[in-house]
Amino acid sequence: MRFLCLGAGAIGTYIGVSLIHSGEEVTFVGQPASLPRIAENGLSLKTINGSVIKVEKPNLSNNALLSLHNAPVDFIIWAVKSFDNPALIEILMPVADRLPPIISLQNGVENEAQLSAAFGSERIVPMSVCTAISRGERGLVKVEKLRGIGIASESLFADELARHFTHAGLKPKIVANVASMKWSKMITNLLANATSAILDMQPADIFRDPDGFELEKRQILETLAVMERLSIPVVNLPGTPVKLLTRAIQSLPRFLLQPALVRAVGGSRGGKMPSFHIDLEAGRTRSEVTFLNGAVARIAEQNGMQAPVNYGLTKILTAMAEGSLSRVLYRNQPGKLLQAVLNPTNI
Repeated sequence: MRFLCLGAGAIGTYIGVSLIHSGEEVTFVGQPASLPRIAENGLSLKTINGSVIKVEKPNLSNNALLSLHNAPVDFIIWAVKSFDNPALIEILMPVADRLPPIISLQNGVENEAQLSAAFGSERIVPMSVCTAISRGERGLVKVEKLRGIGIASESLFADELARHFTHAGLKPKIVANVASMKWSKMITNLLANATSAILDMQPADIFRDPDGFELEKRQILETLAVMERLSIPVVNLPGTPVKLLTRAIQSLPRFLLQPALVRAVGGSRGGKMPSFHIDLEAGRTRSEVTFLNGAVARIAEQNGMQAPVNYGLTKILTAMAEGSLSRVLYRNQPGKLLQAVLNPTNI
């Protein structure tokens, strides 16, 4: 099979290198600034068993249209950040009616609708990457915890891709109901992500703190309320018992829930900071919080509801990323952050 991978970051590298290792053909379309580094160093993936797969000379391109023109492509792998969607969609619109199926790997709940509106829903294959990966020195991508990948059952290509992804060791699982898959995955992405970046704290420490715990619980309860309004049930994902997690958040008393979350969420990261914190530390001026917490707040408002914690976290982290709000304002102060998001007019 021939894949065109749009994005050569951590997710694109993980999926693309795994497919190459299993005998598939992958061309990576990356940012012009990153291509010389990739050309020099290649792409490397450290698997869950500790072995390193290295693609010394990957097929690289800085032009998606040219790549589609030069060689036949069976599937496009869409592995860019959500905020890059509009520009990339505009680039591909001239050939929209001739595109192969698009594998959508992005987190969040709005991307598939955006891609479907541009290219047709029959072309979009929604997936959710549940495997935990990290990026180290010289671009090495490491599998931290091999959970698997969810593939939406609605796609006509689900079974075909499941076979290829299984052969590549990606542990795919077909999941019924794309909305449930994407919203359930977003719940896992929300946990100690925005708060970690804003507070500059480890996830486990956030859950140990009474106010940090309250922030985390409230943002998930707001998300579950929106899902209930939209009649979207929570589903389990590969290696991720989301239904058990949400039932615990909704029903367990604090003295049982708090230590359980410290262990389950904080301990599972092994000291690795969440993505929003990594982006903020790297000085990136755009944050995907807009497409996670921000999506909860937007969709809540569209349905006559309120999601003040998700709204407040989005507004604060966006301002920090843009540089209009000091990063030290809430550092190690969960109580101050909790009061701020519960009174969003004061942010």
